[in-house]
Amino acid sequence: MDHTVKDENIKSVRFSVDTDEKLTKLALKRGMSKQQFVVCMVDYFYKTKKDPKDLNDELLKNAINRKTDNIIAFIRTQENDLLIPTRKDTELVLRSLQEMVKFLNEYLIGHNQTQADILKEQSEYLAEVFRLVKRLVEAEQDKATLKAKFLKLLGYYIEHREQMNMMTSKAEKDALVAHVQEQVRNL
Repeated sequence: MDHTVKDENIKSVRFSVDTDEKLTKLALKRGMSKQQFVVCMVDYFYKTKKDPKDLNDELLKNAINRKTDNIIAFIRTQENDLLIPTRKDTELVLRSLQEMVKFLNEYLIGHNQTQADILKEQSEYLAEVFRLVKRLVEAEQDKATLKAKFLKLLGYYIEHREQMNMMTSKAEKDALVAHVQEQVRNL
């Protein structure tokens, strides 16, 4: 038996010079030898199960389509679970706020009109009160003037009556009474 070390790399692949140039460029670009690059390439295709003849990579497209469908389904679920109810709630709140504003406007307009009517009524009432107070003050002044004149007339009567005695004629007494009565009528 021969115990010499055998080279495990006993397989070879034949390809064109053009393909060799491409393989060399790809390997150098990635900092590998051609052998390392071929091993990595085979591992890649083995693990991903991609078809190297399929340049459009249908498996990748299918995977992307599945992921896209999953994302769209997620977005639709979010839309149904969150966005649509939120929009409906927002519309309901907006409608409620509009109704509240309408009610407040109607109430405030009515309330303001009522307050304006009450203010007008109170102003008219106060004007009437001022007019009556003025008349009372004037009447009080007239009364005071009347009293003063009456007291003066009474004083005149008393003074002339005291000057009369038993000897004063009835005609003089009647003339004094008639004069005082005339003065009272003229007040």
